[in-house]
Amino acid sequence: MAKPQLENGHTRIANEILEHLAKLHLSPNQWQVLLCIIRKTYGFHKKVDHIANSQIVETTGLCKAVVSRSLQRLELSNIITRNGKHIGIQKDWEDWRKLAVQLTNEKVSSSVNQSLLNSQPQLAEQSTKVSSPAVTQKIKETIQKKLYKRKYGEFQNVLLTDEEYQKLKKRFENQVDAMIENLSMGIESKGYKYKSHYATILNWARRDRKESSDGTHRGIPGNRPAGAFSDLE
Repeated sequence: MAKPQLENGHTRIANEILEHLAKLHLSPNQWQVLLCIIRKTYGFHKKVDHIANSQIVETTGLCKAVVSRSLQRLELSNIITRNGKHIGIQKDWEDWRKLAVQLTNEKVSSSVNQSLLNSQPQLAEQSTKVSSPAVTQKIKETIQKKLYKRKYGEFQNVLLTDEEYQKLKKRFENQVDAMIENLSMGIESKGYKYKSHYATILNWARRDRKESSDGTHRGIPGNRPAGAFSDLE
């Protein structure tokens, strides 16, 4: 059973310093290093003392890298002062206020980051649900169906999507098949190449209406008789 006695040594430190130290949110490693420094200085009735990193390692049980990082953090926070190996406590606790705010912000930031990390599996799960193989396949099939072009005309060389064909059907009604056949014949006999057969049919019909209103007919590629589309719309 341990029986610590003041006669065997004690550390004198102002209560004001202890009260403000209690308000700091330091990491466990930083607290260990700081308490070690207090012991090595105030414990020997000194403000500063020559304290090697190896001494802190031996006292705290921390590795050298952790001790080194903790010392740097405490110094940057102005809780300790360092001049080479001479280390001491910064008694002016008012200089610690910046640290308190900074550490509080870091703590909040850490909490937010942790919250985001915790939520990632849920987000990933939701994303997996939305992007499940079945849903992805269905979307893919819908897109392919929408973009797929069927072959029309006697020579099966007029390409239209289902949507394009329905639009032509709605717009030109019974004349659609004749228009497609004219285009099919033109492509087969003349070797015409068009980027969009749907747009080509619309353009031919529009040009035919204009020529009809002007009383002139130039004819349409693909052996289309003059005025064949003039009665459309």
